Amino acid sequence: MGFLPVIGESLSFVKAHKVNRGQEWVEERVVKYIPIFKTSLMGGPTVFITSRAGSKFVLGAEIEVLAPKKAFAIAAIMGKQNLFEVSGTKRYMIIYPYMTQVHFSVQCALIVCTRRKAMMSFIRPDILQQHIKHMDGMVKARIDNETKGRQTITIVAFMKKLTFHVACQIFFGITNDPTEQALYEEFRHCFEAMWSAPFNFPGTTFRKGIQARKRIVKTIMVIKKNPLQLMKLLINLLMIASHDSSAAVLTWVIWKLAKDREIYDNVVRDETKQRQQQGGGETDGLKWGDVSKMKYTWRVVQEVMRVILPFFGGFRLAIKDTSYGGYDIPKG
Repeated sequence: MGFLPVIGESLSFVKAHKVNRGQEWVEERVVKYIPIFKTSLMGGPTVFITSRAGSKFVLGAEIEVLAPKKAFAIAAIMGKQNLFEVSGTKRYMIIYPYMTQVHFSVQCALIVCTRRKAMMSFIRPDILQQHIKHMDGMVKARIDNETKGRQTITIVAFMKKLTFHVACQIFFGITNDPTEQALYEEFRHCFEAMWSAPFNFPGTTFRKGIQARKRIVKTIMVIKKNPLQLMKLLINLLMIASHDSSAAVLTWVIWKLAKDREIYDNVVRDETKQRQQQGGGETDGLKWGDVSKMKYTWRVVQEVMRVILPFFGGFRLAIKDTSYGGYDIPKG
């Protein structure tokens, strides 16, 4: 469990993720122990459950048995009432008081979920339709700007900035590039802190993330004159919407298109067909109906998400004693 119970294997876990060896880190312990093993990770005792059957058990468990719970470092950055952890009436209590105060693009996006459906829908289809043309223009402009005079670009960094750029404008209407860039750097510190050893000492990655979050709140408060609690909720949304998982999916789609010529040609054919149906021009931009017609392109995205998971795994908190595979998992 590591040289200290609180630290445990956090350092080796974080190090493995930084070099994209997270899966190997788990597999090494599965070979050494079994598909279900105990360790100390990210500030507390943790039971790792792997395999397809294990995932089915975790995802299918009642909320009263295994509740959504993020690691200490992630929860500290996201906030006490982060939307990854609360559910049912608690989620309703967080969202409802501010529904009439939120920027229009977010106002209708805050959907109160049932207890069984913990994760919220950020933007309903009818609301998303209003932003399709605007987002299409933002993406095109950003691609033109980043590729001008250059033969190659770093796709991971580009996708991270692109998703953040769209989220900033949709959620907050931020059009000032220096402000957006400053916020991006602050959020970068936050993302790094989420997957760091939770040591709140001067100079540590975790401390930098905590301080960056405070600066983000102050910056957004100047831009949007809303209650502090509401701003923390919106920042929480921005973190989720522009999280690395979105950039990861887009990056892997580009990787797949580069590796498989047949898929690339079919996607181009799908896009060309849609453009021809529009009359061959791009003056009107992308419409909601156009997106729904590009079925092959969407199937490629779905297949990439099925084969290559955009995230490592999820955390749950045992609300009561339970068991799996003959092993007891204690409460807490």
